[in-house]
Amino acid sequence: MAEDTQDLFLSHSSEDKIRYIQPLTESLITKKITFWLDSLEIGWGDNVLLRINEGLRRSRYLLLCLSRSFLNRPWPEAEMASALAIQNATGQKRVLPLILNSKDSVLERYPILVSLAYREYRNSADAVAEEIAKVLHLPKEEQQQGLHVAVESVHTGKLCSIRVSPRVSVRWLAHRAQECFGISERAETGAYMPFRVKWVLVDVEAEPAWDALSRSEQRSVYAIVQNGGQPKLSRNDTDNLEDLGVRDGAVFHLYAVEDERYPTEVLRAFPRKPPREGLV
Repeated sequence: MAEDTQDLFLSHSSEDKIRYIQPLTESLITKKITFWLDSLEIGWGDNVLLRINEGLRRSRYLLLCLSRSFLNRPWPEAEMASALAIQNATGQKRVLPLILNSKDSVLERYPILVSLAYREYRNSADAVAEEIAKVLHLPKEEQQQGLHVAVESVHTGKLCSIRVSPRVSVRWLAHRAQECFGISERAETGAYMPFRVKWVLVDVEAEPAWDALSRSEQRSVYAIVQNGGQPKLSRNDTDNLEDLGVRDGAVFHLYAVEDERYPTEVLRAFPRKPPREGLV
C-alpha cells in the first residue's frame, strides 16, 4: 500500500495549541483536510527529528502558524527553513503562512515572509479552514482515490485525521489511530495478570447502537458503522472499510474494551503461583 500523504503539516508553537491549533484542527476535519500534528504523530521515545522530517516529506503543504510564541522557537524555525528551502529549490508552493497574532513582530523577525502572500487569523477557525480548502482544491479524481476518516479518542479528546484506501482493514485503521494517540494494547493495572485492551472503532452516528450493546457483546466487536438505516457490526478485524460501508468524512470514536483473545496465552505466560503453606 502506498505511503499516506497528508494535506498539511501544522508548524506551530506549543503555547498556541489550545487557543488556536485545537479549534483549527477540528475545523480542518469538517472540511476533510488531513494534517500532520506533532502531538498526534510523535510518541514516547520517538526520534523527534526523524518524525518531523517524515511529516514534512509526507505533507503537501506546511501551514506556518506564526505568533508571538513562535518567535525564536528552534523547532518551528527549523521546520520553516526546511520547507522554504524545498520551495526555493523546486519552485513549487509549499508554505502557507498564517499569522495568529502580533503581526508587526512576526514580520519584523521574519522579513522573508513579506514576499509571500500570508493570511491572518482574524475571525474564526472555520474561516481559516475554508481558505485552506480553497488552496488545496483537490481534483475530483484525486478525492475519489481514498476516504477522509477522522478518529477521536474518547479518553483524551485527541483527533487523528487520515486519508485512507477504502480497502484497508479495520485492524489497520485502529492501529493507525493507536500510533497517532500513542496508546497501547496492554494496560498495567497492578494485577497479577496483565490486562489486554482491544480498541474498537465506533462511528459517532452509531453511538446509540454501541451503548445498547451489553459489555460482552461490545467485547466481540471490532467496529460499528452506521450504514443507512441499520448499524453494521464488524466481528472480524480483517473486514475492510469498503465492505462495511464506511462513508467519506466518517468520524469514529475509539473505545477500549477487554480483549478476550488472550486469556489462554496469559495463563501460559503467567502460571498461577501455588498458595503459600498454611493459606487457603
